[in-house]
Amino acid sequence: MKKILNIIITTVMLGFFGFSIWYIAYQTHSLINFSSYWMIQAIVAIGFIGSMVVIGLSVKSSNRIVSALNVIGGYIITFFAYLFILLVILNLIQLIWNLPLIESGITVLTLALIVTVVSSLMGSSFVVKESNIQITGLKKELSIMHITDVHLGHHRGKEYLVRIVKETNERKPDLVLITGDLVDAETALQPGVLNPLSTFNAPAYFIEGNHEKYVGSDKSLKLIKQQGVRILHNEVIETHDLQIIGLDYMNADEKAFDMHPSDNTNTIKSVLANLSINREIPSILMHHSPVGAKYADEAGIDLMLSGHTHAGQIFPFTLLSELIFPYNRGSHEHGKTKVVVSEGAGTYMLRGRLGSSNQINLLHLVPK
Repeated sequence: MKKILNIIITTVMLGFFGFSIWYIAYQTHSLINFSSYWMIQAIVAIGFIGSMVVIGLSVKSSNRIVSALNVIGGYIITFFAYLFILLVILNLIQLIWNLPLIESGITVLTLALIVTVVSSLMGSSFVVKESNIQITGLKKELSIMHITDVHLGHHRGKEYLVRIVKETNERKPDLVLITGDLVDAETALQPGVLNPLSTFNAPAYFIEGNHEKYVGSDKSLKLIKQQGVRILHNEVIETHDLQIIGLDYMNADEKAFDMHPSDNTNTIKSVLANLSINREIPSILMHHSPVGAKYADEAGIDLMLSGHTHAGQIFPFTLLSELIFPYNRGSHEHGKTKVVVSEGAGTYMLRGRLGSSNQINLLHLVPK
């Protein structure tokens, strides 16, 4: 069933991409008519498909030219995405008002460019979001910096990580918990890029995300570990009167459908059932994706920390993400388990945010 759903979703997405390419070219030509239709169609197709190919192939590359093409490709995709949306809106408006074609076309192109620039600026920095969380049985107040989805690679590198570590150290957390997707391309594994991890003033723990697997788990986790960060592999550790449970990237259970499926034969359901979790001690579960909260609750977990969703990253995908993930961003409760989903410190595929924000999350845990 999961394979059939994957095939259906892939087919629908490819069909939509093909329609988008045709629609953008056709509507742009109809509005402005500054070149032949087939010329515009070729430009749109080459720009869109070429950008997707470069982004897909650049995961294993550390070449600077490839990095530049990756970034440019991200901007092109963002521009086309907003151009498509604005053209649809314009078409709807034209059903009511007879607007001048050339002026409307120029306006739509300009707005798409402006939104692309604005989203790029919003995706280039991050904020520190603070929240208080009550934990039953906690002996004293603790602060945790939750960091996820930094996506070091072609769009951001060592300097961005330096800023994250600096902001973290200034707030003096007791623990730093990193829930995956720290890297998303081979270029992030070059000498020196991950060195700032060694300058955290608090103990740091890490679990892998799906992008560590894409880049290469063995190499990624080895380099992260070399910086003094503790890697957790389906295990429980005790520190600061807490149990920290760190899980590898996996599906919630054997039947669950996931748009980023794991090839891990373990599941959250099976692993939690076999771990020795002391229900008398407050516990925090780290898993990259906010799935499996049901099993966290059954295991008596007090707090589950995740990322992965990016809260959809850019509008209107922010709305789609709300439909896909029951826990998409912010704080939630599943039974007695509190679920906190960060929007992530970075972005994937394109350096853009609109309707969401890059963030690291300072969580103040207080006794209940």
